[in-house]
Amino acid sequence: MTLIIRQATKADLRSILLFEFRNRGWFSQFIPQQALSQQSEMYFKRLLTGKLKQFQYLVCLPNDVLIGRFSGQYLDDSSLEVSYRIAKNFTRQGIAQYVLKHLLLVWASHGINEVYAQVADHNQASIKVLLSCGFELQESQEKAIKIGPNVHDSLIYRWPIIEDVNPLFIKPDDPTIFPEHS
Repeated sequence: MTLIIRQATKADLRSILLFEFRNRGWFSQFIPQQALSQQSEMYFKRLLTGKLKQFQYLVCLPNDVLIGRFSGQYLDDSSLEVSYRIAKNFTRQGIAQYVLKHLLLVWASHGINEVYAQVADHNQASIKVLLSCGFELQESQEKAIKIGPNVHDSLIYRWPIIEDVNPLFIKPDDPTIFPEHS
């Protein structure tokens, strides 16, 4: 499978809204309802036009079908929090791991030294992705995430840049075509 990983733009707003709508049931198993309900057209417009636009990435098939979305939020000048989601029909194929490893290099080449991710303790697939990308468990917060009728522990993972690695510069505003990822 060939994947295209590219920065999201204002022109992608309709595709993002459709992607979120079509996958809402799937995402609601892992993301609190409160967070999902905040993701309106206005929310995505702010992400795609504000200072965070450089950290919004889409994963598409060659026919431009959107199958994943990665979003970074600044914590400070050199760290950010990442969230991501992959359409249900494309999970368990290594896509999230492949894309996250690529984006960590992109972000490191732009001065990001730490990336954090928060995940509910029952989301084993996401935990596996984070660990395979070099994230380490930083903190556990008991009963901190409500998903549906259940309350889960929140796990905070941290990815520190490795000092002796010189990340390749990858121009983030150009679409990048990646061949087979597994």
